[in-house]
Amino acid sequence: MCVKGISVLHRAGTVSYGLLESEEALEGLRIEVGQSGAPGFNYFHNNFGMPYDFLMRSSVSSGHPLFVSFDTCGRMLGFARFEKVSDNLEKIHRGKKSLVRHSVHLLRSIEVHPSFRNMGVGRLLFAIAAGHLYSNVVTKPDNPGAARFFRQRLMFDTICDTDCTVSLRYRDHLILPYPKARLLLRQLAGNYPRMVMPELIDSYESLRFRSNMGKSIPRDDIVTFERYLTTSRHLLDRKLSEEIEQFLETLCA
Repeated sequence: MCVKGISVLHRAGTVSYGLLESEEALEGLRIEVGQSGAPGFNYFHNNFGMPYDFLMRSSVSSGHPLFVSFDTCGRMLGFARFEKVSDNLEKIHRGKKSLVRHSVHLLRSIEVHPSFRNMGVGRLLFAIAAGHLYSNVVTKPDNPGAARFFRQRLMFDTICDTDCTVSLRYRDHLILPYPKARLLLRQLAGNYPRMVMPELIDSYESLRFRSNMGKSIPRDDIVTFERYLTTSRHLLDRKLSEEIEQFLETLCA
């Protein structure tokens, strides 16, 4: 499903991940708020009494990057709000411009619909956002469990006293440096290929099973597999890439 005003950056099965480009895009999203025993987004509603529609619109109108994940029915499954706190630092030497230090974005909040937690939606959403921002990312978890999640699952680390990447006001935050942020999505794809590229992995395993059983494979199925491979090739690690390419050669032989 396409929602007007959302730039889709990645699709994994029935879930799309993208960047909100206008407040009007929120009209195409269904935001379920948890109430009366029904599951839904509840952190800001319960702790601050803040309507989610207002939270989203305020972020977009302020120019803060807001990334969302949503299903084929337009139901929002998760969101991540960022704020740019420093720009790229560049220098010009002999008329040539070079980047000295990447910008810094503050992750203000990330929340996943309760019905879709522990499925990788939050990790994938953050990885896509961090890669798109092309930036260092800092955040300050509000509880020990969140801190463990950022450290163990998203590769954040403590900001050392000698780090000049961020200002002093963020020294008690955690940081995901730019090089790691750029590679996080590919690392997730290497560790959890089915989570990041479900269509490709399902197609590959199905074709491989039929091939091993000696069954004929229609040309249309091979073309579909090649299409999935084309869109996901940049996320494959060397081992899986070589394995798939060799298998494809045997199919086309």
